[in-house]
Amino acid sequence: MEALWWIVIIICFIVGLAGIVLPIVPSVALVWAGVVVYHFFISSQALGWLTWATMIFFTAVILVVDQLSNVVVVRRYGASKISTFASLVGALIGVFVFPPFGVVVVPFVLVLVLELLQNRPLDKAFDVAFGTIVAFVGSTFAKGLMQLIMMAAFFVDVFL
Repeated sequence: MEALWWIVIIICFIVGLAGIVLPIVPSVALVWAGVVVYHFFISSQALGWLTWATMIFFTAVILVVDQLSNVVVVRRYGASKISTFASLVGALIGVFVFPPFGVVVVPFVLVLVLELLQNRPLDKAFDVAFGTIVAFVGSTFAKGLMQLIMMAAFFVDVFL
């Protein structure tokens, strides 16, 4: 039976990693699910403070990074306030309109159009819209790295 639980845990971790690029999948929640399955169905004694502290800390960081990275990066590229807000809304809409690419394409197009409507030159509007792609790639990389750290802390607690 333990082998079955390990399969469930590994599936949770793999699908959680896939959720980094497929925003509709709750990636961090799946990592938590794998850890909770281990705790309740394999060994409630093996996981120590390392796993729990790492899980809590990086979950909080991922939530903040996920929300703020787009705003910070797009503003850094010179976006107006309305375009900054539109990049967030566009990412949310894009997840449902054109998954998985909508999370990148919709904010890019929305920001580009809004910047052009504000009489920005095409090259400047394109640069600001490109900032949405930079923000997505940066936050995706950061979330992936943090989830791998969470999983590594779990495996260290379990096997060492």
